[in-house]
Amino acid sequence: MSILLDLKHLRHISLPTRPFICKCLLVVIGLVVLRAIISPFLAISSSEKSFYGSRALDLFPGVRKNKFVEVPQIIWGLNNQKIAFARACLTAKFLNRSLLMPSLSASLFYKEVDLLQPITFDKVFDFNKFNARCHGFVRLARYSEVSDHTEPFKLQKGSGRRWTVDRDLDQLQQSRLGEADDSEVIHVTGKHPFLWPDHWPVKDYAKIFDCLALAPEIETEVVKVISKIKDAGRKARQEAAISHNKKRIDGSTNLSVQYIAVHMRIEKDWMIHCKKWEQRSNSKEICSSKGEIIHKVSQITDLRRPVVVYLAVADSLLEDDSVTSGWRVGMIAYEKKKLGVTDIYDRQPYLIKSAIDFEVCSRADVFVGNSFSTFSNLVVLSRTERLYNLGKASSCGEDVGLSSYAYNIIGDDGGPQRWMTDMSDTSLQRISYGTNNVSCH
Repeated sequence: MSILLDLKHLRHISLPTRPFICKCLLVVIGLVVLRAIISPFLAISSSEKSFYGSRALDLFPGVRKNKFVEVPQIIWGLNNQKIAFARACLTAKFLNRSLLMPSLSASLFYKEVDLLQPITFDKVFDFNKFNARCHGFVRLARYSEVSDHTEPFKLQKGSGRRWTVDRDLDQLQQSRLGEADDSEVIHVTGKHPFLWPDHWPVKDYAKIFDCLALAPEIETEVVKVISKIKDAGRKARQEAAISHNKKRIDGSTNLSVQYIAVHMRIEKDWMIHCKKWEQRSNSKEICSSKGEIIHKVSQITDLRRPVVVYLAVADSLLEDDSVTSGWRVGMIAYEKKKLGVTDIYDRQPYLIKSAIDFEVCSRADVFVGNSFSTFSNLVVLSRTERLYNLGKASSCGEDVGLSSYAYNIIGDDGGPQRWMTDMSDTSLQRISYGTNNVSCH
């Protein structure tokens, strides 16, 4: 329908009325132009309709709330479980489905599956905060949302060398159509998600991890540990001031207390594992002794001294308890026992202990870890994501805050290598299995 107005007729309209009609005309023309601009983006092709399903979405784009993906219990260490969870979320996103809240594993067993202690996701992470933060990207659902309790569609993950990344992706493509897509629930069987072929870029994983917030009761424990670390740092400052005959400043008026967190991989099981790893890979940049770590950390000058160095270490696997000795002047090392927080950790299962340590390291002013550790890699990924959100894509040659270092790699200045995650990586391979190819951007 034409919306053109014969402008010659305006001269027959009284002067007070003309401005009003002109304004209306401009509004109408503006709406027509706007519709012409945005209509291509609102149009949905027939193929897209078959994928999304017109009755499935509340809003476009989004994640269907009445179609679900179910995955096996997620196992192994904390950070392997986080990677597995994120991979399950991204698989559900690819299928345009909500992920049914998975069961994690509170205990650490690699082979004795019957000894695994299942723990629901919402006992570790905040379910509502996750969905709020990841709104429009991925979605978690509760089993109570499933209305049709008939047999789900079973999606068997392949295995072996013949099951390539391309074959796996083709299987997922087929599952977006036909019988699989018609089913309310797709139940994935076979390998657990950490071992699924990886199709997603690092930035997508980073977004999932950024949506994870600890359950309130665990967050409370994290705050307690960090408070203890800062109390120790405040005490060290006051003692240093007294020893130099300076006026003692009350802690409430002091500058903010900062700390370094070191993920110290010197446990006996790690040392055996990494020595074999070095032999296989013909590399000397995987293992580090206690002395080597202390030497590297002492060369970091980001924070003024005295400064507390929190040692994130599996105390029960240490061959001796001397990790806090031998540190340079001005670096006061603490582990859980010396810090007086063993009661916080001892009452928690393995998974919660690791989650607390992860957050203590992630929130440190400076973090130092091993680039072949999944724990260290995910801490650095978390910190890199925060720097990117602040508009900082490099930490080379300047103190940008949230500095991270790899103590197993020698940097240009002879100290530990500055470390940021490569957010342009097309898969999580290097983060999952480690690398000595790290840099400050």
